[in-house]
Amino acid sequence: MMLFARRPTNSTFMLSALIFAAPSSDARPSILEEQHLGYYRSFVEGSYVGLQSLLALIGFYEEDNVKRNLHSESFNVNAKEKDSQTEIKVAGLGLGRTGSTSLVMALEILGYVVMHDDEQTEETDLYAAYEDDMFDDDRLHEILGLRGYNATFKTADYEWVAEHAEVKGILTVRDDPDTYVDSWLVAAPFIDIVQRAPFKWMPTVRELMPELRAEYIDETTGGDVEKYLDRDVLREYYTKYTKEVQDSIPPERLLTFNVKQGWGPLCEYLGHPVPEGIPFPHVHTRAKLEGEMFFLQMITWVWKLFEVISFASILAVTVKAKVLITKTKRASSQNHPKKLE
Repeated sequence: MMLFARRPTNSTFMLSALIFAAPSSDARPSILEEQHLGYYRSFVEGSYVGLQSLLALIGFYEEDNVKRNLHSESFNVNAKEKDSQTEIKVAGLGLGRTGSTSLVMALEILGYVVMHDDEQTEETDLYAAYEDDMFDDDRLHEILGLRGYNATFKTADYEWVAEHAEVKGILTVRDDPDTYVDSWLVAAPFIDIVQRAPFKWMPTVRELMPELRAEYIDETTGGDVEKYLDRDVLREYYTKYTKEVQDSIPPERLLTFNVKQGWGPLCEYLGHPVPEGIPFPHVHTRAKLEGEMFFLQMITWVWKLFEVISFASILAVTVKAKVLITKTKRASSQNHPKKLE
């Protein structure tokens, strides 16, 4: 999972001054062919992504109207201007680490506005309201359209796509199941990290936890949640899931796509000309993901160290206070000896 951030809102401006050069990115990688970067550079860039993820998880990039929805019993759609409103036309159906981020960037180059990992922490109110049964799948996607999105990778399952003839599905796949499993196991620790201190106390994480658990544990195992790191379970479900999607959606509305295929099949399927002079994106490499996971893991280690130091400090102060009280009592008894009767 890659959690980027966009621009800090006015209500969080002061916080940005307190965080060393707090990053505000345009949400996606700036280099289209990250596979050509060396391991160490990719790892360092991944660590920077980890910093952006940390800021996103503490709600740094949530708009004020999203925060208001989170603290209200009613739900404000917060629709875009009329000319920016649309409807969902494309749904990404691939499991994580199958090239979905590369495909998202490709779709954005083609002009789509996509709901993906980066937007997950910006549209927190939608997930919270959906979990509270304030609306169903159809209304959820209608609201996404009103907010300007016409493609989604985070909200639509293949059953919903199968029922909506106006939506085209794209199933991203890897070369083979083992390649998928190898890559996924680098990302899977994210769900463990966000369930530890200090992440588990962050309001944004708490709101998104049902969705995160579904994505990282349920959807990758077919519900066999205790084995979400088991290679055999992951491999078997990847194969089963791919077939289920292909069997559920008519072939004219489903593209099974490996990002190594590049622009040709994608543009033909969507009816777009191939962009001239723009390479097909290949981003979020394993080295970069390892850097992101390392940074987030490091936050949990630093927090643990902080807890130990805090406990030791409190203990030291308590002992010192006790010693001081004992000395005071002893001095008082010496200055005021008991009278003999």
